[in-house]
Amino acid sequence: MSQPFILPSNCSSITANRCSVKLIFWYNRKNYSVTFTGESLYIANAGDNKQSMMIETAKNNFFSYDIHHVCKETDNCARNFAEQKIIQMTQRSYNVSSIYFDLQRLLHDKFASSENLACFDINDDVHQCTVPGMSGSCQIIDDLIKHKFYRRLCLYNTRESASIHIYDSGNFAMMTIKCNRMLCNGPLTIAAVRKVLQHHNITDI
Repeated sequence: MSQPFILPSNCSSITANRCSVKLIFWYNRKNYSVTFTGESLYIANAGDNKQSMMIETAKNNFFSYDIHHVCKETDNCARNFAEQKIIQMTQRSYNVSSIYFDLQRLLHDKFASSENLACFDINDDVHQCTVPGMSGSCQIIDDLIKHKFYRRLCLYNTRESASIHIYDSGNFAMMTIKCNRMLCNGPLTIAAVRKVLQHHNITDI
């Protein structure tokens, strides 16, 4: 992660209406990737500049931060943005093991049985999450702009998951939480997750 970004000399330029760069920072692996592209079409209100953060705490733990930036001010606007953002993001120091531990206590029970899992729906009614051969989990989606729950339900998957995903495009922002603890998709979990994220200086939502 401490490796500085150096644009390879064999990179060539293209002609496009707008410049674009996608950055992915893997804090669990301590590395990052940079992808430059050009955009020939302009779609209004498509959410040009987006960022998302995801932390998975079940079996395949990871902590990633994605940034997608579009610009057209200068020929090198995407490169300039990438160089500045990489310096900023690589200076962040996280105790990833501690983050996993704090979130697992809230979201993941490795001994839980999906046969006994119950989740809230959007109306606060309780539903049993039981499908033979599938891993059940509860999901809650919190609208960070309107400050209300967007969705609460049971999920079924072949792989176990307990995760946090935050997506922000400026005028649209959501936090999605998946968990496998009993009735874990409620406001108490949202509040507890926020405290963990703030404690580790990940976000101030």
